[in-house]
Amino acid sequence: MGTSETNANAGDTDPESVVPEASTPPATHRLRWLSLSVVLLGVSAAGVVGWQQIKPVVDARRYASVTNEVPKAPKLVAADGETLYRINPVASSLTYSINESFVGKGTTTATGTTHGIAGDLAINDQDLAKSRVGKIVVNVEQFRSDNNLRDARIRQDFLQSHQFPLATFSIKQLDGLEGKLAEGETKTFTMAGMVTLKGTGASATWKVTASVKDGTLTATATTTAKLSRFDAGPISISGLVKTSDEVKLTLTLSALDPTTHSIPTTLQGTNRAAATSAKAAGPSFSNVVQPIIEANCASCHNTGQMGARQVRMDTAGDLQKVSDGIKTVTQAGYMPPWPASTKGVALSHVAKLSEKELAALAAWSDAGGPLDVAASTKVAMTKAAATLLPRKDQTLTIPSYTGSLTNNNDYRCFVLDPKITKKTYLTGYTFEGDQIEQLHHAQVFLISDEQMAASKAKDGKDGQPGWGCYSGPELRGRRPDRVAGAPRQRDAGFTGQANLVAGWVPGQSPVIFPENSGMLLHPGDALVLQLHYHYSDAPVADRSGLSLQLDAGDSNTRELRVINPLGPVEIPCAPKDVNEPLCDRDAAIADNVKLYGPSGAGNEFGLLSLCGHTPEELTKGFTGTVASSSCVARVPQDGVIVAAMGHMHTLGKSIRLTLAPDSAKEKILLDIPTWSFDWQMNYAFKKPVRVTAGEELRIDCSWDRSRDPLRKPKYIVFAEGTEDEMCFGTYSLIPD
Repeated sequence: MGTSETNANAGDTDPESVVPEASTPPATHRLRWLSLSVVLLGVSAAGVVGWQQIKPVVDARRYASVTNEVPKAPKLVAADGETLYRINPVASSLTYSINESFVGKGTTTATGTTHGIAGDLAINDQDLAKSRVGKIVVNVEQFRSDNNLRDARIRQDFLQSHQFPLATFSIKQLDGLEGKLAEGETKTFTMAGMVTLKGTGASATWKVTASVKDGTLTATATTTAKLSRFDAGPISISGLVKTSDEVKLTLTLSALDPTTHSIPTTLQGTNRAAATSAKAAGPSFSNVVQPIIEANCASCHNTGQMGARQVRMDTAGDLQKVSDGIKTVTQAGYMPPWPASTKGVALSHVAKLSEKELAALAAWSDAGGPLDVAASTKVAMTKAAATLLPRKDQTLTIPSYTGSLTNNNDYRCFVLDPKITKKTYLTGYTFEGDQIEQLHHAQVFLISDEQMAASKAKDGKDGQPGWGCYSGPELRGRRPDRVAGAPRQRDAGFTGQANLVAGWVPGQSPVIFPENSGMLLHPGDALVLQLHYHYSDAPVADRSGLSLQLDAGDSNTRELRVINPLGPVEIPCAPKDVNEPLCDRDAAIADNVKLYGPSGAGNEFGLLSLCGHTPEELTKGFTGTVASSSCVARVPQDGVIVAAMGHMHTLGKSIRLTLAPDSAKEKILLDIPTWSFDWQMNYAFKKPVRVTAGEELRIDCSWDRSRDPLRKPKYIVFAEGTEDEMCFGTYSLIPD
């Protein structure tokens, strides 16, 4: 099914939950589709600057091409005794080098270069110490590497160079540059100053060697910097790439006297896609590459689909612009995404490319992404792929909502009223995310007409649409799964959140409920959309929503339930951090209560009780890196399980759901050995799995602190925040 989070029986007037306020959401930094490796500290003629941490929503295609204009820099006027030199961009460059580790490929060095450099130097021939260096300007948008997708992602995600294309370097001090200028003599000195990028300044010092010969000034300057110094890394993209914290920058300058030489103001284009001939070697785009994309990628990356925000694949030209990146992510196994292993029950619609398909995409990329059709040729999903997407019979959106940085983990509930007048089945849905970069999860709850009426006492009472709801909707009134006057049926085991019917987490596709099943809606029923916003920048007004696939209540659709097995989370701080204030477990839980209310303590307390564990047991032998937990729940009703998914946050390492564990009937329902927060997918079974009420089902989770080495030290338990963690499973049950 697809959802996330917890909160047993939220909104029930007489809750049965074992967990007092099991609430929750998913969290943290996410990155999407073609996440790239390279880290780049933008720099001007001699400087280093960090860029913001990866933002989750990226339109890489949009930034695959850039102009080749040389930036303009303030000009110096030569004083008495000085010779003016102006940087020649054709013969000058700035290069970054950083270690990156791609999945399955070991550690390599990524490099990128820009020639968009401008600036003046006034050299005092008789007293070099009196020489002046004017403001040097570098166009960081022109950085190019051997991968056009890497370049596009750097421009958008890291440097935001479409908005801040220029970095500047202002010299404050030259140390070691002394004596008189001698033709051909090499001088070694240091150059210190301030670099500015995206409005942020930082100091930088470079080691420089320089000389003047035959009227040309040449210089090489190098420096290293730690990305963490600028709160910009090290970059870690789960499932694809990690980089080192240290980046090396090399500036190579060639400057001429502008009174005797013409200095270029444009550079020759190096956009490989634009320069590629349609007759270049490689497989046919129309006969080989396009069919692969249309069958495996277009259903996510055509306009209007979930992956189009990151990379749009509507035309042949769109694909050509990211041809390098297509090879990168498919060879690494990052695309198509499929974190689940082959252990356990067989899964439907496995997203894997054959060796032949992988080789064809790689060969096309190596040839430069040649096209044998017009760049405007449409690329569209196949009919078979289209059948996997739900209809959009009705689309509901929330009123415009803008949060506040004073509450950077904001849980907000909104009523979505489909105006049901007769029995209807919800058989599929598409989450319509608006400000995706602010969203960390969404959950959808079914509420009755009584709860709908109760919502009016909460909705908008603080002056904003909706209401705060860390622990779910919490609406009084009859639950929608209870029929007035009918005897109350008690489940055989803990079932998680009451009346949870849909959800969205990073990497989740639109959903059609499997095996001709759906959620039954009665007249007057409505939906509550709970959104977890996480703000790192000033909040932007959001209008997210939900598109519904609806079928008649008298159809042969079978009613579906969503069950959430949960486990406790106990992750102490690393030994080096144990003296930090929030590394004390009690202090950390008290901080959670301050942030999220009673559920900040109640979730973990309830789960420990439910699962029969103690903190001491779960943390025994912890050495500072990997922690683990498990819990045995029971299936509530006889029926069949048709799908499953897991949910953790960014420290997640692995997750597994096992039916009848440690018995002869044991079946692994879902196994994800290498967790990726970016790809929290629904997994439908090829064949439904028969279960009986009371049968055991175990969830196993593990976490790895090394996945986020710069995280602020805190003892981590099951809690709602982006920086907290969860052990959360979901399976879809069709009762008999």
